[in-house]
Amino acid sequence: MHKIRNPEALEETGSRARADSPEGWAVEVAKARVVTSPQGALDAAATGGVALVTGGGKRLGAALCLELARLGYAVGVVYHQDAEAARRTVDAIVRQGGMARPFRLDLKDPDGADVLLDEASAALGGVPGVLVNNAALFHPTRIDGGSWEELGALFQVNLQGPLWLALRAARRMAAQGGGQIINMGDIWGVRPLAGHAGYGASKAGMIMATQVLARDLAPAVRVNAIAPGAILPPDAASGPEADAYRRMLTRTPLADQAGPEAVTAALRYLLAASYVTGEILRVDGGRWLA
Repeated sequence: MHKIRNPEALEETGSRARADSPEGWAVEVAKARVVTSPQGALDAAATGGVALVTGGGKRLGAALCLELARLGYAVGVVYHQDAEAARRTVDAIVRQGGMARPFRLDLKDPDGADVLLDEASAALGGVPGVLVNNAALFHPTRIDGGSWEELGALFQVNLQGPLWLALRAARRMAAQGGGQIINMGDIWGVRPLAGHAGYGASKAGMIMATQVLARDLAPAVRVNAIAPGAILPPDAASGPEADAYRRMLTRTPLADQAGPEAVTAALRYLLAASYVTGEILRVDGGRWLA
């Protein structure tokens, strides 16, 4: 079991982070709550082992990696193209006294899953017992254009690749006594988003895959999903995506609670909830109701 050696360093690092940067958001989420947090019992139940997070270098993925490291996991920060962002997340974890390594994975390559699992097991000291499928593509499906390749990439990265990785990882988890898979869904996998038929269909498929795998892999491996709503603003402070994010917040009853902490709290719950599988945990501030 890998433990963080200096939890106080988390608080110090978080206090120096820029809150308006993606890295700042992630480090703020990982501030130490080991002793004082009301989540302490959950934290204690969830610690230790090896965890992999796809899309772990930036934004919400980085926050998830930092939280897993805070809980005592050795973390594989999995990226596709942005090696620099993955390295920053790894460095942040190491500065906090944790253990992490970056790993490259192309979710469109079926051979990559086993290569990743082999490399992570060797580098992190054991078979991954937690897999968080976080990586995704998000772009519109144009009615008057687009290409077969663009549509195919959405399904490969958002559904086929994560499902294949989950299947390959589950075999190893079961052989070592169990594990859990947490898929990142989306509110737009259960509600229609105009102009995004491909994205919505891929996320809806991931939600159904979560429920089917939960039945197929029980009791050795638990499989759940988190379906976030408006959690982080886009990187660009202005433009169509920023405007859409602000409009979404106006229709979110708990908009003032938006932030990655909501998703890391859901992660902690699912890690510790040994009697929960097949759950699609909506973390959308009530946007589902509006």
